[in-house]
Amino acid sequence: MRAAEHRFLIIADGQFGPLTSKTANSCIRYFPERIVAVLDRTHAGKTAQQVLGFGGAIPVVDEFERGVARGATAVLIGIAPAGGQLPVEWRGWLKSAIARLKPTLRDTVVLIAGQQLTHAEAAEVLGVAENTVAWRMHEARRLLAGD
Repeated sequence: MRAAEHRFLIIADGQFGPLTSKTANSCIRYFPERIVAVLDRTHAGKTAQQVLGFGGAIPVVDEFERGVARGATAVLIGIAPAGGQLPVEWRGWLKSAIARLKPTLRDTVVLIAGQQLTHAEAAEVLGVAENTVAWRMHEARRLLAGD
């Protein structure tokens, strides 16, 4: 699926608003037809229009799976987390997205991003060439980013 075809669930939990979620707001303003929902438990049950003053009927949901069920094919982080660290719960949501990758890609992501192995170390663990690990990481990033 090409990036132009993806439909996004935006995560902005606890920070969705006119002044606090610039990335989410820009996406909603410039390609609202590709946004299936915004995850923010503090505004759940409202629409983007009610929260931001624009965005129409894009729903705000209270659960990750509820947003995915609306047809999301990609997840977008809609805010800049304090200190650059994602909240623990958000990491769980992203792990759920990673779990949807095919096993060869998922295993590679877990070794590189989760266990901090080098490409050479991951290649040894997986029994594949180092170039294969590099390609798998590229492909996983592409899929997770919605390209």
